[in-house]
Amino acid sequence: MSDPSVSLQEAIFARLTAEVSCPVHDGAPMDSPMPYVSIDREISRNTSPIAGRKREQRLVYLSVWSDAHGQAEVKRILGEIIAALDERRLPLAVGRAVSVRVEQAEAQRDADGVTYQGSVTVRVITTH
Repeated sequence: MSDPSVSLQEAIFARLTAEVSCPVHDGAPMDSPMPYVSIDREISRNTSPIAGRKREQRLVYLSVWSDAHGQAEVKRILGEIIAALDERRLPLAVGRAVSVRVEQAEAQRDADGVTYQGSVTVRVITTH
C-alpha cells in the first residue's frame, strides 16, 4: 500500500478549511492577508513492529499568522485548530490514521514586534 503522507495532508487541509475561520495554506504566498493557517512541515518516524502493518508516528507542524493587535486572534484560531483535530477521527484515502492528537500549541509575538504567530504540533499515528 502507498505511503499515507499525501492523503494525511489532504485530510488535514480539508478539515481545517471546513472548521477554521481563516484561510488555510500549504505554502502561503508572501502577500497573503492575515490571519491565516499554514501547513509547514511533517516529520515521520518508523514505529513498525517486526511483523505486521507498517506504522509511522508523524508530527505535523502548523502555524497561525495574525497582524491583529495582541494575541487574542491567534489564540482563538489555535482553539479552532485544536477543536478540529484533537482526538477526532480523520479519514484517509490511503492508509489509516489510528490516532490524532494535538501535542502542543503556543502563541507569541514575532520578531518583527508587530505580527503574532501561533504554532501547533499534531501527532498522528498512521498504518498502511
